[in-house]
Amino acid sequence: MNGVINALNWIAGLGPMVMMPIIMFVIGIILRQKIGPLLRSCMLTGVGFAGVNLTINFFISKVSPSVVAMVGNWNLQTDIMDVGWPARAAATWAFPMAAVVVFIVLGINVIMLALKWTNCVMVDFWSYNHFIFGAALSWYASGSVVVALITGGLLAAITFKLADWTQPLCEEAFGIPGVSFPTSNSVGWAPLAWLLNKVYDRIPGLNKIKADPESIQKRFGVLGEPMVVGSIMGLCIGILGGNSVGDTLVVGMSTATAMVLTPKMMQILMEGLVPFADGIKELLNTKFEGNRFHIGIDAALTIANPSAIAVGILMVPTTIILAAVLPGNRLLPLSDIAYMAMWLAAWPVAFGKGNVVRGFISCVIFTSIMLLISTGMAEIHTQLAISGGFQLTEGMKLISTEDAGTHIIEYIFSLISGFIGHLI
Repeated sequence: MNGVINALNWIAGLGPMVMMPIIMFVIGIILRQKIGPLLRSCMLTGVGFAGVNLTINFFISKVSPSVVAMVGNWNLQTDIMDVGWPARAAATWAFPMAAVVVFIVLGINVIMLALKWTNCVMVDFWSYNHFIFGAALSWYASGSVVVALITGGLLAAITFKLADWTQPLCEEAFGIPGVSFPTSNSVGWAPLAWLLNKVYDRIPGLNKIKADPESIQKRFGVLGEPMVVGSIMGLCIGILGGNSVGDTLVVGMSTATAMVLTPKMMQILMEGLVPFADGIKELLNTKFEGNRFHIGIDAALTIANPSAIAVGILMVPTTIILAAVLPGNRLLPLSDIAYMAMWLAAWPVAFGKGNVVRGFISCVIFTSIMLLISTGMAEIHTQLAISGGFQLTEGMKLISTEDAGTHIIEYIFSLISGFIGHLI
C-alpha cells in the first residue's frame, strides 16, 4: 500500500503539466493510438496546463500583497487560519487508508462504466485526493473505517453522475468537447448553481440583464473588453489594499494580463487535449456501442473562462468583507482567496451563459456557505493536518482552508458520518 501511495504522490507531485501527459500517453498506448499524433497531443496538453498555471499564479502573486494589506487595513481578525489548499492536499494523501480509497474509486469507475451507469472515464488521478479527503473526514467524524470507505465510494459515484449531467454544459461553456470535470469540490456546486439560475429567471429585472463578456463589450466598446475590465478591477483591488500608485498600476496590469492570457493558454491546451479525447471516445464508443464516453479531468481548467475570471476578481475584496461580517464565520481567508473565487465562479457563469451579474450573486452565496463549511470542519481539518505532519505555529490552535470549504458534498457526508458514529 505504501508503494502505491508513494507512486501516486510522486506522479501528483509532478503537477498537471507532467502528470496529464504521462497518463494520456499510457492510455493512448494501451488503446493503440498512433505514436506521433499521441505524443503531440500529450506535449501540447502539458504546455497548456503549464501556461494556465503560470498565468494564474502570476496573477495571484501580484494580487496577494493587496489582499494581505486589505486584511490588515480592515483589522480582520479570526481564530482559524487559512493555510492554503496544498496543506490540505498533502494531509489528505497522508491519510492511512488513502491507497484503499484509490482502489475503491477505480473499481467503482470500472463497474459503473461496465454497467453503463456512467460515461465518465476518470483519468485525473490527482483529483482522487478529493474522495480520499471525504473518506478521511468521515473517519474522524465517525471513528469507523467501514463508514469512511463507504463514504469515499459514494462520493466517487455521485461525482461521476454529476460529471455525466454537466458534460454537455462543459462543451458549451468551457469549449472542451468530450471532456468533463469530475472534481467533487467543483461539480458538487453545480446543482445549486443550476437552481439559483432558475430562480434568477423568475426575478423581474434580473432576468433581463445581459452581462456576458460579448454583451458587455458590445455595449461599452473598448471599455467592455476583458482586458480593460480586468485592469479596472485590478486597480480597484490595489486602491482598496492601500497600495502605492506604482503597485496599484502593477496589480491593474497583472489582472489585465490574466484576463487576456489565460484563455489563450487554454486554447493551446485544447489543441492537445481535444484530439486525444476525440480519439479515445471514438475507439471506446466503437468497442462499447451505446455509450458516449467522456474523459474526466481536473476542474482547474474551468477558471480559464473569461466570466469566471471576472467574477473571481470581483470576489477578492467581497470575500474579505463576507469574512468580516458573516455571522458564524471564524476563518481568515488569505492563502487561496483569488484562486478559490474563480473556482467557485465556474458553474454559476456556466449555467448563466457567462452572465457576470448572475455569477457574482451566486458566488456571494457560495462563498458564504464555503466560509461556514470551512469553519465547521476546522477541528477535523486540524486533526487531519497534524496527522499528515503539519506543525501548528505558536498561537495557532485551529486551521482550515477555503479549499476545504468547497467540499460541500464531503462536508454533508461528514455530518452524516458523525451521526452514525454516535449510534455505533
